[in-house]
Amino acid sequence: MARATRGDGNMLIAAALFAATLHTPVPPAKFTERPTGPQLAESWDDLTPSQRERALRNYQSYQELPPDKKRDIDQRYEKWKKLPRSDQDRYRQKHDQYRGMGLVGD
Repeated sequence: MARATRGDGNMLIAAALFAATLHTPVPPAKFTERPTGPQLAESWDDLTPSQRERALRNYQSYQELPPDKKRDIDQRYEKWKKLPRSDQDRYRQKHDQYRGMGLVGD
């Protein structure tokens, strides 16, 4: 028979601890409340056909911009993301109102 080495003992302890963790109960998942207010689409599949068309047009027009204009847009977007949620919502509502009046493009 082969003689057990110190490494074998460590491996045996590690295997026993691993096996013990498989038999312990799983802690219950913690659920948070669903956010209230308007929800933004999380994926392409969440968009309506008209929203998809608008998003694609916006993306295509962005891709055609010169690099300095893209950089400006990216910087403004990063600045907007740092705003408090209430300010973001307020600006989004204003933009939607203006878009509904035909004052801004897509």
